[in-house]
Amino acid sequence: MSELKNLIKIVKRLRSDDGCEWDKKQTAESLTPHLLEEANEVVDAILEKNNDNLKEELGDLLLHIVFQAVIASEKRLFDVEDIIKTINHKLIVRHPHIFDKNYNGEDQSRIKNWELNKKIEKNRQSILDGMPKSLSSLIVAQRYQDKTGAVGFEWENYNQAMDKVDEELNELKEAIKNNNQKNIEEEIGDLLITIVNLSRFFNVSAELALKKSNQKFYRRFNYIEKIIEKNNQKMEHISLKELLNYWKEAKNEER
Repeated sequence: MSELKNLIKIVKRLRSDDGCEWDKKQTAESLTPHLLEEANEVVDAILEKNNDNLKEELGDLLLHIVFQAVIASEKRLFDVEDIIKTINHKLIVRHPHIFDKNYNGEDQSRIKNWELNKKIEKNRQSILDGMPKSLSSLIVAQRYQDKTGAVGFEWENYNQAMDKVDEELNELKEAIKNNNQKNIEEEIGDLLITIVNLSRFFNVSAELALKKSNQKFYRRFNYIEKIIEKNNQKMEHISLKELLNYWKEAKNEER
């Protein structure tokens, strides 16, 4: 904890009257793009299995947490200690079966129906409320279905989820056949959300799955670019058939 205290002191020093001009002018709002960037860099380091980079990126993310806390403390709202107290309390309350010596299992329904209880606790209109607006639509779709699934709004097995994917795909084909742009957009959205739901049955994060596929697409297309450059060719002069052959080469290289 001594290093954490040291970090807090450093940030406060940077924000002092004779501190860094950039740090002094930052607000909670101005730092949000950087906070999101650092959080995504942490995810990248995890996926790349680069522990040295992960350590560094977690430090960058921690800096932003401390930065937000220092800004809040300047306004006498809360500080780092308050943040830690809050999360400690939340963890203990949410795990009575671990921390409550008098727990006898009678509270199981409260745990099982956590989403419903949170709706009441937070005075929300829906169990779907409370999702951060900055989350990607894929994550929101998966969390929505996690929440509704927790209260019983859920297919019994993955076959039913797969049937729903087929149903939405057929509806998309029909919209395309009718050349209805509004319906095409709507049906693509419906198809995406059913695929996200299908991923849940296999404990797959749709967001991470797509992220990994994006990385794979980048690697394979970059392979094509390098081959073309090596052969002194130009992309626009190569047929799609040739490009697809290069793509197959890139795919085989990864095996």
